[in-house]
Amino acid sequence: MVVDSKKRRKSTLLQEQTSIAGEKNELKTTITKFQTEKDASQKKLIKLREKEQELISTSGTSVSQLSKFDAQLNERNEKERKITNDVNKLAIELGGLKRDLVEIKNDESSLKKILNAFGFDESIETFDVEPSIEILEKEESSLAASLNAIAPQRYVEVSTGYHSMSSRKNELEAERNAVVSFIEGIEKNKRQTFLDAFDTVDNEIREIFTKMNGGNAWLELENEDDIFNAGISYFIQFPNKPKRESTSISGGEKTLAAVVFVLALQRLKPSPFYLFDEIDAHLDAPNAQSLAKIVEERSKGSQFIMVSLKDSVVEKAKLIYGVYPKNGVSHVVTYKDKRLSAMVT
Repeated sequence: MVVDSKKRRKSTLLQEQTSIAGEKNELKTTITKFQTEKDASQKKLIKLREKEQELISTSGTSVSQLSKFDAQLNERNEKERKITNDVNKLAIELGGLKRDLVEIKNDESSLKKILNAFGFDESIETFDVEPSIEILEKEESSLAASLNAIAPQRYVEVSTGYHSMSSRKNELEAERNAVVSFIEGIEKNKRQTFLDAFDTVDNEIREIFTKMNGGNAWLELENEDDIFNAGISYFIQFPNKPKRESTSISGGEKTLAAVVFVLALQRLKPSPFYLFDEIDAHLDAPNAQSLAKIVEERSKGSQFIMVSLKDSVVEKAKLIYGVYPKNGVSHVVTYKDKRLSAMVT
């Protein structure tokens, strides 16, 4: 009866040994799986750093893409923590297996003593668990050394990468704010430049139009809050007449308004010369004479070349070319003002 009990005990020990060997293989498989995941994480981290270098080399990368990198880095950190926790759990399980093996070894020693007492020392097959214990201890030491050595280094690398990307993100945000401020400054200066030009042209129109016929003319903004999308109205008021927009006046009046507008623009950005083709054709004598006087005044700073049939305009010219037909052929006659030579010299 005692022998049968011992045999069952030995069989139980052998089954436990087999179970421990199976758990050992499962442990190796799990460790290999986690090592593979760590390698994959390492490769992903390398790719992430390459993307970081690409981000640094191209300052035009958007902030949203940097946020995506932050999310990926946080995901890698979370996975790293999970792997570390799983490895710690495996280490605890390995410690438990080690204790179980020690107990089995002690039970084996006790069993051997009992079997020796009954004379079964040579005939009963024994199982030495010492090699298994040594193998597990070596694997435990190797696993602990590799994990504990890599974990701090990986933490420093990941933490350094995160701080580097965070700094780059802050730099991009600062650059973005600087660009936004620059654009806002340009918009402000653009508005002020436009208003200054508008005032200059408006004042010139008022002055020139009053000199020509004693009436009034001026510009008005259609929407002062949105000057770049709204239009500009050009109002004309001839003596003893109501004000009207330039689009609703007669042909001769439109000619006069257009000439006034061109001359007003000259003050804003003068041109070296102007070429007018019968701009006085629809003007009456008084307005043509007034136009001639204004052109004469403005000719001190620019050259005016005009085609005209009005005597009041021609008599103000310093150099005149007359064209007339004779026998089907055009002939040219030139008249030079005597004052022109003195002014040239």
